Amino acid sequence: MRDVLETERLILREIGKADLPILFRIFGDAESMRFYPRAKSFKETEVWFEKLAFRSYEEHGFGLWGMVEKVTGELIGDCGITLQPTPKGLEPEIGYHLRREWIGRGYAFEAAAACRDFGLGGLGFERIVSIVSPENIPSLRVAARVHQRWEIYRTVTAAGAEVDRFLFISERDASDADGPDAATRVTMVEAETLLSMRRREMES
Repeated sequence: MRDVLETERLILREIGKADLPILFRIFGDAESMRFYPRAKSFKETEVWFEKLAFRSYEEHGFGLWGMVEKVTGELIGDCGITLQPTPKGLEPEIGYHLRREWIGRGYAFEAAAACRDFGLGGLGFERIVSIVSPENIPSLRVAARVHQRWEIYRTVTAAGAEVDRFLFISERDASDADGPDAATRVTMVEAETLLSMRRREMES
């Protein structure tokens, strides 16, 4: 499979069909998928990567890539860029999933930051985003470190439920110089998450 990006500890490469049983350890695991409606079957996992990896490579030149840890050569998850609906229409979005045993080592931030730089640089995007549920505190923290700013918008899920989403945004021509540093952004996002969840509780 073609290597796409390299960081200090990771290689991001194209995903192949042979990788699906390993990735199913994430997508078939209820704990790993707790911020999704439910865990996926193997067939649903295959359909997911058919759309967001294999077909996306052909149609767009990017997609979800395999996250390989350099030292062990092990496939530990996926991270990449796909087109997702936002209030501005379809936008390039950074997403990732890690096997449980590899969480908490900074790999998600390392891979997502590399995808951000590649998207704004190598792929020439003017803007790249991440969409995160307010309940997903670990991913909120990662996205707050990766991106320059954020906003909250309301959307409707496939099941018809009205929900809030954080939209984290990085823009090619924007500067971080005048904004808060990464640690401050994380603290601000955590506080805004609590406010968002309280608003929803009061409305329900």
